[in-house]
Amino acid sequence: MITSAIPKDRPLRAVIVDDSLTMRRWLDSVLNRDARLQVVGMAGTAEEARAVIKATQPDVLTLDIEMPGMNGLEFLSHIMRLRPMPVVMLSSRFDKNLSFVAKAKQIGAVACVKKPVFPTPTAVQHLCDQIVAAVRGTTGAQKTSSLAPRTAANSKVILIGASTGGVAAIEALLSQTPQDAPPIVIAQHMPHAFLVSFVERLNRLSGRNVDFAQDGDVLNPGEVRIAPSQAMQTCIAWHSNAWRIQHVEQQPEHMFCPSVDVLFSSAAPWARYVAAALLTGLGTDGARGMQTLLQNGAQTVVQSQESCVVYGMPGAAQRLGAAQHEVDIGEIGPLLMKLVATPVHMGGGL
Repeated sequence: MITSAIPKDRPLRAVIVDDSLTMRRWLDSVLNRDARLQVVGMAGTAEEARAVIKATQPDVLTLDIEMPGMNGLEFLSHIMRLRPMPVVMLSSRFDKNLSFVAKAKQIGAVACVKKPVFPTPTAVQHLCDQIVAAVRGTTGAQKTSSLAPRTAANSKVILIGASTGGVAAIEALLSQTPQDAPPIVIAQHMPHAFLVSFVERLNRLSGRNVDFAQDGDVLNPGEVRIAPSQAMQTCIAWHSNAWRIQHVEQQPEHMFCPSVDVLFSSAAPWARYVAAALLTGLGTDGARGMQTLLQNGAQTVVQSQESCVVYGMPGAAQRLGAAQHEVDIGEIGPLLMKLVATPVHMGGGL
């Protein structure tokens, strides 16, 4: 890491380099709201960036990979030769081509952070923490990056589906699981505007990393990801020695977005490493997906009729014979922890 003797009592001077005017304005607003940071310049091309850096002498640079003319990696190489400084690479492509990360760090980037698809408070805080840590090197400010590889000491994952009455049920379930629980991915039927508030609420109540599931995210223990209710369906897959989020296009046969059936079914190839819970909700979404998981070796749980607001989804799973266990909402969290308690080592080829 490039060390710095910058006084801790003054904000870090940051320059934003991104070809998108919208992104520059958003980053300017976000970084300036953090007391640790001060944006002193912005540029849309490498040529503009050279002039801005020379004029402002920043402490840290945020650099987009995709720019007209000289791309971000080429410009990073020039920076490290002519004026070495802490650089945080920002891109939406890191999850699609991890070679960009290796190349950027080889050249000299301190961190590579994926641009947030949904600018939730968690995503914004993570971005600011990464930029500060790039200069200060303070491990307390750094959080686990969604790009960081995860060891497969325990490679279980928990999938949850819910609809009507699901908000209270999910809050109760998360309160019963430890901070280092396997990653949890949730599909809750709810309009997106309400989901944003729900994510923020879960962050406050659970004390853990709760955010929207973004395409390519690596799922780490203790993290909770909520499937967005927009144009893409949320799936998971085991790839490159980690669970990852994958977004697929909405299909006519998908009645809901997010679809619990789609989320559950996507994990079928790795079902032995999955525990799935279907909570209160109207309709049948999730029942067939749970049946598919069970047939492939997953552990399955549904919420009891007595503790449901609406027994539709759990009841549908029971009628299909897809549920191994039916328990009250107050027992689901501890039961899931028992089901995932045995460590499972997965090979990278799975």
